[in-house]
Amino acid sequence: MFFVIISITFALGLSTPVVREYVTSRDFEKSKGAYYLSESGHEDALYRLKNGKQISAEEVLVLEGNTATTTITNVSGYEKFISSLGDIFKNTRRVKSTLTTSVGESFSFGVHAGEGGVLLQNSSTITGNLFSAGPVVGSNNLVSGTVIAAGTTGLNGSITGVQNQGGSSMYAGTISNSTIAGDAYCNTISGSSTTTCKTLTLQPAQPFPISAADIANFEAVALAGGTVTCTSGKYELASNTTLGPAKIPCDFIITGTGTGGGPVITLGGPLWVTGNIKIKNHVTVRVDPTLVGQSIVMIADNPSNHTTSSKIEVEGTGLYFTGAPGGSSWVMLISENTGASMGDPNEAIELEQGAQGDVLLYARLGDILLKNNASVKEVTAYKITLQNSANVIYASGLQNALFTSGT
Repeated sequence: MFFVIISITFALGLSTPVVREYVTSRDFEKSKGAYYLSESGHEDALYRLKNGKQISAEEVLVLEGNTATTTITNVSGYEKFISSLGDIFKNTRRVKSTLTTSVGESFSFGVHAGEGGVLLQNSSTITGNLFSAGPVVGSNNLVSGTVIAAGTTGLNGSITGVQNQGGSSMYAGTISNSTIAGDAYCNTISGSSTTTCKTLTLQPAQPFPISAADIANFEAVALAGGTVTCTSGKYELASNTTLGPAKIPCDFIITGTGTGGGPVITLGGPLWVTGNIKIKNHVTVRVDPTLVGQSIVMIADNPSNHTTSSKIEVEGTGLYFTGAPGGSSWVMLISENTGASMGDPNEAIELEQGAQGDVLLYARLGDILLKNNASVKEVTAYKITLQNSANVIYASGLQNALFTSGT
C-alpha cells in the first residue's frame, strides 16, 4: 500500500510539468496563429487601399471560426493608420502600420519646356538635360547635358547660342552658333563647332509629369485638411508656423524681417491657395522632417482667374527651401496661371535674388522667370526664362519623386 501511494504521488509529480508544458505549447500555437490571422487582415486592408478597392472603416475576417478585426483610421488626407487584431480562443495578437499615400512622378530633365521654349540670358546656366517643344535660345550659355528642341513636329525645333559639355549631343531641326561637345543631330547647322549634321530622327513629345488631374487631387487633399481664415483678402505669416494640408482662400504672403534667420514655415501637407503666393526676405520653407522621402506642393490656383491671378513670386535674400532629411524630398511651387500660353507676358512664377534650395517649379501653361542668383533643382513650364546668374541644378532622385497625395 505504501508503495502504491508513493508511486501515484511520483506519477502525479511527473505529470504536472508535462501538462503545464502542453498547455504552454498549445497557447503558443494559438498566439502564433492569432498573429498570422491578424497579418492576413492587415494585408487584405493594404491590398484594398493600394488598389482602390471598396473597404469600410472596420473589416472582420473570419477563418474557421476565428477572427481578425481590422480598423482603418484617417490620420490626414494622405495618411491612414491600420490596426488588425487576430483572436483565437482569447489569444490575441495585433499588427499595426501607417500608410502614406503618394503620387509618384518622374522628372527626366533639369529643364522641361513647352511650345514657349527656353530663353537663356546673361550668364545663366543649366546643369542637366534640357527638353523643349519650342525654340532654345542662348548667348553662349552652358547646358551641361543633352539639349533637345523637338519643335511642334518633333523635327522642326531650333537651338541657337548654346554650348554643352561632357560628350553630350544636341537634337534640333536647326542648330546655329552653338558649341556641341558630342554630335549634332539636325537638318541644318551653321556657325557652330561642327559643320556636319547626323541624321535627325523624330523627337517624340514629352508630356509634362504632373497633369491637371494630379493638381486637382492635391487640391482635394488640401481642402480636406481644412480652410484657413483670411483677413482683408490675405493670409499672412511672419513667424514660425506648421501648416498643411490646408486651403487658403485668398492671397498667401510669407514675410521675413529682412535680417537674421527669419520665420520657418513647415509644410505638413499640400497647400491650395486661391490667389497669389508671395514669399519675401529671410524665410525658410521646409517639408516636415517626419515626411522622409516625401515632397510637398504649394499651389496657386484661382479657378476664377488664371490670367492675372494664380501667380507665385519669391524675392529677396535669405530665402531657402529644404526637403525632409535623407534626400529625395522637395518643395514644389505650382502655378496654374495660363498667361504665357495665351500670349500674355506676365510671369506665372518669378524667383529672384538669392532664393535657392530643394525647390521645384511647375507652370504647365505659364512662364517661369529665374533671375539674379536664384537656384533651383528642376523647372517645368510652357515657357522658361533664365537671367543674370540664375541656374538650374538637376537633382538625382527626381526620376522617382513622391508627392503626398490622397489617392
